[in-house]
Amino acid sequence: MAEVVIGNVIATYEIRGRNVVLMCPPHPLFGGSRHDVRLDRISNALLRLGISVLRFDYMRPYRGGIGEIEDAKKCLSYLKDRHDFIIVLGYSFGSVVASNIARYCDLSIYISPIRAIDSIKFTDTKIPKLFIIATKDRIIPLQESLEIYEEASEPKAIVKLETDHFYFGKFDALSKAVVDYIKSNIEI
Repeated sequence: MAEVVIGNVIATYEIRGRNVVLMCPPHPLFGGSRHDVRLDRISNALLRLGISVLRFDYMRPYRGGIGEIEDAKKCLSYLKDRHDFIIVLGYSFGSVVASNIARYCDLSIYISPIRAIDSIKFTDTKIPKLFIIATKDRIIPLQESLEIYEEASEPKAIVKLETDHFYFGKFDALSKAVVDYIKSNIEI
């Protein structure tokens, strides 16, 4: 595991193969970071599969979402020089950030997607995408997540997990959903 600094963005970069997942963490004002337990568990599953992972922290102070998208773009640019196939994954707030850079990636994964937050909105792309939705989410209404999925362009897939916004008790199922989707879309 290597800590890298990409244009003042602190990241953890673990290289395992030619494919890479760029992970966008949840909202930094609510404790979101590259060390988020959900991202950590998914990262471990991906590394075992031979997929590289880059997780980053948004720069401080919080910049309304626009600055956080810029942070993700810096990380993406860094990865484009090192990998041919890039998957972007975002959890909660990170799903909105991820959606705004997905057009520059090959595959996208949105966990507990949000329509809009602060000054940024969820953006659709034509690349393959997976939506993972918690059916008992009390932070993001289930109907909102389902509408985002319904409005998204093809190709798309959805996994519904019977859990809350934090996926407690479902970390293995969450990781498996991500791994299964990636395995079905790329050659490993």
